[in-house]
Amino acid sequence: MRSSAIGLALLAGVVAAPLATSEVRAADAAFGTPAVAAEATQSREWTVTVGAYVLGEPDYFGSSDYGATVLPLFYITRAYKLSSFRSFYDNPSIALFDTGTFEAGIVGDMVWQRKASDYSSLRGLDNVDYAYEVGGYAQIFPADWLRLRGEVRYGFGGFEGVVADLTADFIYYVPQWDMAFSAGPRITLASSGFTDAYFGISDQESANAIAQGNNLTPYEAGGGIYSYGLGAQVLKDFGNGFRGSVYAEYRYLADEAANSPIVVQNGDRNQVQAGVSLSYTFFLGFDTNPFTGEK
Repeated sequence: MRSSAIGLALLAGVVAAPLATSEVRAADAAFGTPAVAAEATQSREWTVTVGAYVLGEPDYFGSSDYGATVLPLFYITRAYKLSSFRSFYDNPSIALFDTGTFEAGIVGDMVWQRKASDYSSLRGLDNVDYAYEVGGYAQIFPADWLRLRGEVRYGFGGFEGVVADLTADFIYYVPQWDMAFSAGPRITLASSGFTDAYFGISDQESANAIAQGNNLTPYEAGGGIYSYGLGAQVLKDFGNGFRGSVYAEYRYLADEAANSPIVVQNGDRNQVQAGVSLSYTFFLGFDTNPFTGEK
């Protein structure tokens, strides 16, 4: 359903030059709070984390059928931030401003195309092309055990509009096991450009669908709250730059999406995804911000 391949494009442009002239070194640090991380290492050298998520998720937004998906995992941060918490829910991002407990930067995502011919429940509908999302994010640790994060992204391609994700994660660190447990609420807001692209049905689409035996009536989806729910994960540091996680998320589609015939007749407003991840972190070989020139 989704693929954050835009992160790989950002990765290629930002890190190709340093890697061409420097030896790759694993960056390693045990889990801990932002304060602990700052004390553990004062290195401001930049690091890159790359990896992948393997997960089961709905075939398309609002689907009641599920399939397996592989998503890239990518972010850039300072070495002293490696011990701090990150969630599977975070989209690929680059931190441009970082105080240790507050962080802000750019974020991107990509939504995979939806081909109606691939699913009998969508026959008669138009295809939705690949969509690309670019925007900003900010996050703060008001306490060692709590992280608040928000992302706002503008999408173009398959849809044109704005999507915002707001999350809170309650975190429990177990340093002796090099593990961290977390859980918390999530809410997604979306403009009508997003919601109508994936849940709207035009008069022509309805006529085509009904002619093919798929009784989908016309529907125009508006903007507002798209979904809300809960997410949880377990993080494990394996050492030598490698980390893994197990995670799950439940989303309940709000009315603008859930009232669509795509969901009411052929789908499910209860959306679940779960999976595992593995990543590797390495040093870039410089300690200057490539965007601002500051150390």
